[in-house]
Order: sequence, then structure tokens, then C-alpha cells
Amino acid sequence: MNKVLRFTYSFAAVGVTAFVAALFSNQAMQTFYPSLNMPPFSPPDMVFAPVWSILYTLMIISYYMVLNSSDTMRVQSASLLFLGQLFLQMLWSYMFFGIGFYSSAMVVMALMIWTVYKMIERFKTINETAGNLQYPYLLWLIYAAYLNLGIAYLNVN
Repeated sequence: MNKVLRFTYSFAAVGVTAFVAALFSNQAMQTFYPSLNMPPFSPPDMVFAPVWSILYTLMIISYYMVLNSSDTMRVQSASLLFLGQLFLQMLWSYMFFGIGFYSSAMVVMALMIWTVYKMIERFKTINETAGNLQYPYLLWLIYAAYLNLGIAYLNVN
């Protein structure tokens, strides 16, 4: 696979995830999300789009860097973790925004944090910079887990 195809693949994988997540979150922002009780230190809604744009850009770049490695076995295992965390991100968006199962979404979030941590470890064995580019994402997920847990606790029906 040449570099253009690798970049296109990286962009498409992240782009599909961003699109699916946006479908669920945009609908929620227009309906029930503004009426939720929020935990302390919740950011204003306008923060989410720029943060996710930066994180998605870092994902595209780092995965592209991984795909450029000639170590096929490591790239395959890194790809499984990368694509797995993208799937978990879509599942979390559905659970949290799509159907409002906040506690179940928290379980998915915990699994996503673990998967991203393992992904960073694997990326770093291939390309240290690619792994390091994912630390902001991991930190954001930990913060998002706090928000998820707070919303689950404060909005029990």
C-alpha cells in the first residue's frame, strides 16, 4: 500500500467514526443533553468540537505513521487496537447520546480507556512519536469518564 492509500485509510477510519459520533451527539445537543444535571468542572458545549477536531487529527497522523512501518505483525496488532477503540467510541456515543444508558456507557468508556492505553503501548513499539501523539486523547478520555460518571450519578431516573 502506498503512502497516499495509507493516509486515505487512516483518514477514512477516523472520519467514519467522527461522523457516526457526531450523528448521536448532535441530536442529543438539540434535545436532552442541555437539560442534564452536569458534574462540577463540566466544559461549555462549545469546547467539544475543537477538542475532538484536534484529537481526530492526531489520530489520523499517528495511525498513518504506524501504517508506514514495515513491521507487518506489529502494524496488524496496532491496527486491531486502533480500530477497536474507534468501534468502542462509536458504541459509547450510541450508548450515551443515542439511548441515554449512562452507566452502560461508563463500562464502554472504561474499556475504551484500557484499549487506548494498550494502543499507545503498541504504537510506541512501532513509532514513539505516533504513540506519544495519543496521550492527549487518553487524558481526554479520562476526563470524559469523569463527566460520564458524574452525569450517570446526577441523572438517575
